Amino acid sequence: MRIYLRELSYEVYDRTIRIELEETEERIAARREGFYGRLVQDVLERTDVVLQQLDRRIEGVSARHGGDIRELREELAALRSELEELRRVIAGTTAPGESLPAGRTE
Repeated sequence: MRIYLRELSYEVYDRTIRIELEETEERIAARREGFYGRLVQDVLERTDVVLQQLDRRIEGVSARHGGDIRELREELAALRSELEELRRVIAGTTAPGESLPAGRTE
């Protein structure tokens, strides 16, 4: 009877160990899935932050360049009006109240 019970205890102990190992493997697999899920979530959040920063930079550059372009257009318009005025002066058709450049007579 003692030998039977000893052998039975070894068998029960071995089964318990195997069951615990299987449960442990399942827990590890579940943790691994949780780990990968958290890792993916973290990567997505960081990517979102980087994209937001890039969007802000792009908007800043666009705003600066837009202002520069407006200033250049205004300067171009002023230059065109001065050029047109010079053409009129050179052609001898000055508007009333305008004076001719020095050395120029009609």
